[in-house]
Amino acid sequence: MRLTKKQRVSASISDSTANLSALGFFQVVQDAVTEFLGKLKIDGVTARREYNAVWVFTRNKVMFFRSIPWSDNEFTVDAFISSVTRATLSVDVSIKNHKGEMCAYARVEMCALDLSTMRIRRVETVGVNAAMHAEPPEADLTFTKFDCEPNQKVDTVQVHSTNIDMSQHTNNAEYVRFILNTYPVKELCSRSIREMELRFVNQSYENNVLNIFKQSSDDTDLFLITSDDANIALCKVLF
Repeated sequence: MRLTKKQRVSASISDSTANLSALGFFQVVQDAVTEFLGKLKIDGVTARREYNAVWVFTRNKVMFFRSIPWSDNEFTVDAFISSVTRATLSVDVSIKNHKGEMCAYARVEMCALDLSTMRIRRVETVGVNAAMHAEPPEADLTFTKFDCEPNQKVDTVQVHSTNIDMSQHTNNAEYVRFILNTYPVKELCSRSIREMELRFVNQSYENNVLNIFKQSSDDTDLFLITSDDANIALCKVLF
C-alpha cells in the first residue's frame, strides 16, 4: 500500500527565494508519513488510543535534488514502507515535480514507545502486520554513522508551546528549524544543501533549554543539540 498525493508549494513552506524551503521539505515528508500511517490505521492517534503507545522518530534523512518554486505546477508525494524490523518501521517518501523529476527523497525510521513504561514496543504490538510489507526504495539512501565533537556553540534556544506536538515533546521538524536558524539567509541562498540527516537520541520538552553546537569541515557541518547533560539530537548537513 502507498500514499500518493499532489500538492503545491504554499507560502507557509516557501523560503526567501520563493522555493520550497529545506524545512518545508521536512514538513511535507512528516505530513506524508503521518497521513500514510493513518491510511494504515497505525497513526499516532490510533497508537495512543488503541495500544497506549506513541511513535517517535529515531532517524530522518532528506536528500535534495531540485528546487520547487512557489505556486508552480503540482508536485507528487509518494510514501511507502521501506523496512520493517521487530522494533522499527521505516517509511520512504519521494517528492517529484510535474515533469516526474525527483526533487527530494527521504527516509524516516521510527519506533513505538509504551506510554506506561517508555520502553520500546515491538511494532507488531501496535498494529503493524504482515500485510504491511516493505517495498524497494526508489533512491540510494542509507543512514550514516556520525558523531559531532563540538568546537563551537552557535545558539541556545528554549522550547516553547508551538514547538510541541501531540506526543508532548518537541516535534522532529522543529530541530530542523533550530539548526537552519543558525545559518544566515545569505549563506542558505548561496549554498545548496544536498543532504540533511538527523538522529534523535532523547526527547526534549516544553521549557527545556537546548544548546546547539557545530563542527565544520569542507562541505559538511555536524551539529549536536544538548539539554543539561543529555544529548538530544545530532544532525549532519552536507552542501
